[in-house]
Amino acid sequence: MICPMRPDRAWRIVLMLVLLAKWPVARAVDIPSASDACLGGKTETTPSTEFAIIEDGSAVKHGRTTLEWKRCALGQTWNAKTSLCDGRPATYPWDRADRIIASVGSGWRLPTGAELVSIVETCHSSPAINPQVFPNTPSALFWSSSSDTGGVNRAWSVSFFTGKPYRPGKLQTAHIRLVRGTMTVKPP
Repeated sequence: MICPMRPDRAWRIVLMLVLLAKWPVARAVDIPSASDACLGGKTETTPSTEFAIIEDGSAVKHGRTTLEWKRCALGQTWNAKTSLCDGRPATYPWDRADRIIASVGSGWRLPTGAELVSIVETCHSSPAINPQVFPNTPSALFWSSSSDTGGVNRAWSVSFFTGKPYRPGKLQTAHIRLVRGTMTVKPP
């Protein structure tokens, strides 16, 4: 038996539904397309539609992998008014990355090699990353948390100039882009 709703409660539910319908929700369409940056008619591999803005816009959630990414490299600051990363990103040797990231907190960490490769944009280079999702990304090496088991004192990194992985020595410096969550690849 279904109980009828009291009229004095019905207006509260209607008001709540109206407010929820008008509440701003971050959607992938909030990030402009970067398809015009693709070369030679190539198709985007990390289209803006796969990312949703979270927090104050300083982070995005990648729908395909469920990972959350800081939009700016470590050392840059998110500027919500311009939707850009201000400042110059810092570089660090691999062995200092964990200590530096620990001060950031909130579950942010250095990505694995596979996670970092998941945001490479192959339809263009220099930088080989979606510039609308990750603005002002330098065309340079970014560290992963993955050590190279075949090389003494080497770690995997990704060059966002070419989009290819490299294994530089851990004493070399590179940039850091923070991630959180567990990678779960969803089919397109």
